[in-house]
Amino acid sequence: MKVLIVDATNNFFRNYSVVPTLTSNGEPNGGVYGFLNSLGFFIRLTKPDKVVLCWDGVGGSKKRRAIIKDYKQGRKPVRLNRNFEFEFENLEENKIRQRLRLSQYLDDLPVTQITVDEVEADDVVAYLTKMYENDRKIIASSDKDFYQLLDENTVIFSPVKKVFLNNKDILEKFNIHPMNFALARAIVGDKTDNLAGLRGIGIKNVVKYFPFLSDGKKVELEQLFAFCKESGEKYERFLQNQEVIINNLKVMNLDTILMGFHSTDLVHKAMEKPLLLNATSFRMKLFEDGIHSIGESYLHAYRVLESKGKE
Repeated sequence: MKVLIVDATNNFFRNYSVVPTLTSNGEPNGGVYGFLNSLGFFIRLTKPDKVVLCWDGVGGSKKRRAIIKDYKQGRKPVRLNRNFEFEFENLEENKIRQRLRLSQYLDDLPVTQITVDEVEADDVVAYLTKMYENDRKIIASSDKDFYQLLDENTVIFSPVKKVFLNNKDILEKFNIHPMNFALARAIVGDKTDNLAGLRGIGIKNVVKYFPFLSDGKKVELEQLFAFCKESGEKYERFLQNQEVIINNLKVMNLDTILMGFHSTDLVHKAMEKPLLLNATSFRMKLFEDGIHSIGESYLHAYRVLESKGKE
């Protein structure tokens, strides 16, 4: 079986901020229109047997902020496309409205949506890769956090660059094996998520200090720090910043999934729901929102997907 796993939160905000489309009432709807177009493209490109859309839950960052309080703090709010040549009040309300409207559209399609309170989309994606461990999986996201999930059965499709990435691609580009990518990033830090790393160490030169990160074996923290102790003064700063590296890894490592039994049970229940295409309801929403460029041909891929689900 081939499973398409979409980082829905990532995809929604990317489209919300760059797609300059309006409803028939003149309100921005790039998040809805762009997302639907992107999803249709993903499905036509990958021809999956199952599609799962993973959303950040309410309070999704809470558990990671308990480890590092500044996690994702200070992020600039997602803005509308600069091509808009008008002033629109209550942009936050519009963003929420688009998100809710998009869910209504998606409820008419044979895809699974998963949202779990106090759980980030990343964790749901990671859990699904383990749940479908022996199946082929495509993760649709531009988020580098998912590099660590790459293996022989898992690839990433980058919607921005429109390329597929596998474990060999990451190894060749960074000289870091995907199973050690989270550890490398824990050392380097992540400005996007406001996680401080070691000054002067970047993702492309971390292997100068730790060449074994390219090996096909998972490196544990104990091994890393033991190597530092044996390697002299040059590595002293890594030992002095052990707590930073340890906490960063706790936050970044999707192997240590921050999901309890209740959360995983919700994922399984969502995956068990029957999936049907309600073409009439979907068309009505398009008509109400003045979206005329999505026609009958768009639904063909979903008819195929629905038939696969019934097999």
